Amino acid sequence: MESLQNAEELIGKIGRDARELYGNGSMCCSEAVLTVINREFDGGLSEEMAVALSKGFCGGIGDAGCVCGALAGAVMAQSLILGKGPLPVEDEQVRKASKELHDRFSARHGSICCRILSKDRDPNSESKGICLDYVESAANICAHLLLDPASIQEDTEQEQELPLKLNCSTELPKRNAQTHTANSERQF
Repeated sequence: MESLQNAEELIGKIGRDARELYGNGSMCCSEAVLTVINREFDGGLSEEMAVALSKGFCGGIGDAGCVCGALAGAVMAQSLILGKGPLPVEDEQVRKASKELHDRFSARHGSICCRILSKDRDPNSESKGICLDYVESAANICAHLLLDPASIQEDTEQEQELPLKLNCSTELPKRNAQTHTANSERQF
């Protein structure tokens, strides 16, 4: 019972720490989640490397508003920890765990699309709004799956019906549309 309580406390701490890093403006959503999971599960990356690896996923992949950056950061973190060792898991198990993370996030929030998840957030506000909850949630789900890998097997065997709200065809908020348009005109 005590270890379950300790696990729940750690999961809560991880979520709060990621929320704090994102909320105080020191990191974007994907950076905060990867940084905290890496630190708490001894992923072996420096903070600078964790930020560098996840930077492109901010704002739904470079402010494109597609896959939620918090979810992307959680998948990167989970893959890092599962693939690292001392006994790294097989590729199939990493993919299964990633799908479980995706499915739980989607079931909880109704989408994985940044545009859909943040559609009510004021693009002119400095507030992180609802995205604070997504960062905390993605970090919590990831930590839970890392601490209780048996739950991946149990839940995937049940094949739960998930909401089909994954379409990212909604209109971009103005700030993202302007950024996306400017970036798409650049030659790389």
